[in-house]
Amino acid sequence: MKINPNSKNAIKQFKHIKHLPISKNADDGSLDLFLLPINARNFDYDSVSDNLIESVADYALSWKIKEKYKDKYMTLSKKAREKFKEATKNDGELGELLLFCFLEGHLEAPKILTKLELKTSNNLYVNGSDGVHLKKISDKRYKLIFGESKTYQDLSVALKNAFKSINEFKNELNTKGEAKSGISFEKGLISSNVESDIFDEDDEDILNILLYPEDKPNTNISLDDAFSIFIGYEIDISKEQRSCSSDEFPIKIEEKISAQIENYNSKIYQLIENNELLGHTFYIFIMPFTNIDENRKKILKKVLE
Repeated sequence: MKINPNSKNAIKQFKHIKHLPISKNADDGSLDLFLLPINARNFDYDSVSDNLIESVADYALSWKIKEKYKDKYMTLSKKAREKFKEATKNDGELGELLLFCFLEGHLEAPKILTKLELKTSNNLYVNGSDGVHLKKISDKRYKLIFGESKTYQDLSVALKNAFKSINEFKNELNTKGEAKSGISFEKGLISSNVESDIFDEDDEDILNILLYPEDKPNTNISLDDAFSIFIGYEIDISKEQRSCSSDEFPIKIEEKISAQIENYNSKIYQLIENNELLGHTFYIFIMPFTNIDENRKKILKKVLE
C-alpha cells in the first residue's frame, strides 16, 4: 500500500518523547507523545506551518485527483487549499490534518477514504470520523482505523470528549439517544469510494473485502475496526522560559509533559471501559501547545494562505 511521502516529512519536526502501552494487552493499543519543534525557548509554530503545507493536498484530495493535476502544481495546491479551507471555515480543526500525518507518517497506515472529497450537501460524512486509514498488521490481519481529533485547553476534557464521540460514532446515537450517521454509514462509503490507487497487486484480497464487504465471511483475512485519536492540549511553559537556559529548556519541557502523560495513561483504559469500547485497538497521539486556540488558528492560516 502507498504512503504519501509528505506525511513522513511533516512529522520529522516533532520529537517522539514517549511510547506507552494502554494496557498489558498489546491489542488495546498505545499512546505516543510528541513535542513541537523549539526555537529560542518557544514552540516554533512557523516551522510547523511550513512543514505541513505539502500535506494539505495529500489530506484533502484523492490519489486520483492528485495524479490528474500532477503537472499543474499551482492548480493542485489551489484546489487542495480551497477544499480544506471550506471544511475548516478558515480556523477549524488543525487536529484533523495532524492526525492524518501521524497515521501515515508514524503508524504507516495509508488513508483509504478522502473525507473532504465526499462532503455531501447534508454534511452526513462531515459528522462522521476525521478520516479512514488501513493498517496492515500481517498478511492476513488488518485494522480499519477511524480517526477522531480534539484540540482543547484541558487534556482531561479532550480525552473524555474524544472517547465519548467514538462511542456515539460506533453506536450511531447522539447524547440524546437520537439516531445519527456513524460507523455503518461510513463503511458504506468505504465500499463505494475506496481509493484503489493506493493498493499493490499483493493487496488484492484486502481490496476485494473493502469493495465487497458481503464476501468477508468467505475469506481468512481478519479486518478489525480500530480507532485513532489526536489530542492537542494547552501547556504553560512560562516558568521554564524564565528559569531555564536554552540547553535546559527542552529537557525540562520533556520532563514536564512526560509526567503529565504518565499520570493520564492509566485513565485511558478506564475511558475505554466506560464507553464500552473494549476489544478495539486505539492509536493515540498527544502533543502540547501553548495558547492552543490562538496558535492552531495561526498555523492553519499560514498553511492555507
